[in-house]
Amino acid sequence: MQIISNQYLTLSVSEEGAEARSIIYKGEERLYQGDQGWKRRSPILFPWAGRLRNLTYTYDGATYSLPQHGFARDHILEVTEKKEDSVTFRLLSDENTLLSYPRAFALYVTYRLEGNTLRFSMAVENRSEKEMTFGIGVHPGFILRGGEERLEIEGGDGNFILLDKNGSRDDSLGVEGSSIPLSFFRDNRTLIIPGARKAILKENLELDMGDWQNLVVWRNGCDSFLCLEPWANLPSRDGEEENFNTRGNVQRLAPGEMWKEECSFTFL
Repeated sequence: MQIISNQYLTLSVSEEGAEARSIIYKGEERLYQGDQGWKRRSPILFPWAGRLRNLTYTYDGATYSLPQHGFARDHILEVTEKKEDSVTFRLLSDENTLLSYPRAFALYVTYRLEGNTLRFSMAVENRSEKEMTFGIGVHPGFILRGGEERLEIEGGDGNFILLDKNGSRDDSLGVEGSSIPLSFFRDNRTLIIPGARKAILKENLELDMGDWQNLVVWRNGCDSFLCLEPWANLPSRDGEEENFNTRGNVQRLAPGEMWKEECSFTFL
């Protein structure tokens, strides 16, 4: 376990999946603790965010299998740099990852504390000789403190996407406006808000999306926590082929290129 801190925040991150396990702000735990029917707390999502149809896809004419949200969350990541208030982890592709994802890569995950803000970044380097297609995100759950009734959204294109329990996409359902009642998420609903720039839970936290393209909001029906998830890909529409060579709403890197995005969580 890696622990970093400043005068406001103490963050504990496991080497397994570079997953945040605790965020203490002014003596109070703010990160969901995996005790309400969902066992994880803040998994990283790579090389896919979401659920591929039948958990399979094609790439370069071959068929591969990927678990929901990819495999990075179940690997041990090495610490490449650590300071009092920041830590960086790295995952390198190997013969095992190539069996389910045929590209060589380096994945970096960094946590940095600034005052009452946690800055989180992910970076991907394409170390293969071919173009690299991937999805990526992070899936933190935050404890609801009792006074939150709505999620306030800034930005977004108004085209909200609702996912069913199998991860299938329905663009015809959603909500309107920039203020979403938390009761909307009681039935294990997943809502994707493309283009959202900020998400605010009053007297709890504020998420600044940076340049991440999609905000995903979910909970498992429990009223005690809510997941606010920056993603850089979208699930496929029904009937759309899961082909990494041709599909849209993904990230692509030429050989040797690097992708990087940062978001921040400010605790209130």
